[in-house]
Amino acid sequence: MNHYELAAILKDVGNFRMDDFAGRLTLQKTVRLLQAFGVNLGYRFTWYLHGPYCRALAKDGHAACRVVDDLPDTSITFEGPIQKRYEQFKEFIEDKKNDPVLLEVCASICHLAAAELDKDAILKFTEAKKPHFDRDQCVSMWNELERYGVVNIGTP
Repeated sequence: MNHYELAAILKDVGNFRMDDFAGRLTLQKTVRLLQAFGVNLGYRFTWYLHGPYCRALAKDGHAACRVVDDLPDTSITFEGPIQKRYEQFKEFIEDKKNDPVLLEVCASICHLAAAELDKDAILKFTEAKKPHFDRDQCVSMWNELERYGVVNIGTP
């Protein structure tokens, strides 16, 4: 993924900024969630203090920040079923896209689910990760991710 493509996607999602920690966290979690929805941008995430993190994405995010304002406002389109998943992702993230805490909860759940942990272990681990994450919040986000087919009861 080049930084122009990344900038165009993030501009379309509408929550891209790199000027502070919350903005950089939002970038990481937004892209991790987008990939969990099946729109693979090619980034590989590892576990970090604030959940999933990708060093290459951080670098590309800074490069994208330099070009994003020069890009025209346009709708992003993908081929085939990926377009539907992208639209579902945008629907899912709309009320969360400017809330780094919710994005961190959701991205953490998705990342742990991909690591083949079971639902209870994922929820316990996510809840215990931060003092401001609570069980109800984690369960609520799991349920919403499940409705979108991103995680499921049968995880792994």
